[in-house]
Amino acid sequence: MVSESHGEPFVVIKTTIPHSLKLRFKVCCVQKDLRMSAVLEKLIRQWIQAELVSLESTSGLSHERVEEVKGYIPKSLKLQFKVLCVEKQVGMGSVLHSLIQDWVRTDDQARQ
Repeated sequence: MVSESHGEPFVVIKTTIPHSLKLRFKVCCVQKDLRMSAVLEKLIRQWIQAELVSLESTSGLSHERVEEVKGYIPKSLKLQFKVLCVEKQVGMGSVLHSLIQDWVRTDDQARQ
């Protein structure tokens, strides 16, 4: 997969999240006619630009089964994301989980 705008290759980014969160994420994307990869790319770009450090804790998760969620983002963005996570001493998976959870929660609140 190659970015149409810059000819840059896309690479996979993935994490595991609770089944119910993955389902809500997929449903929100479908309802908004968005690709999960595009949403993940946007969320990561926003996180990098905001240089957010505080993340909602993902520890103490329920005993719900987890599933893999993955998307394809530009290779340079993944590198930037990885470097920032290392600098902030946070796991990429934890950041992705938190970003997805916040995005879904915001969508849920907008619907109420």
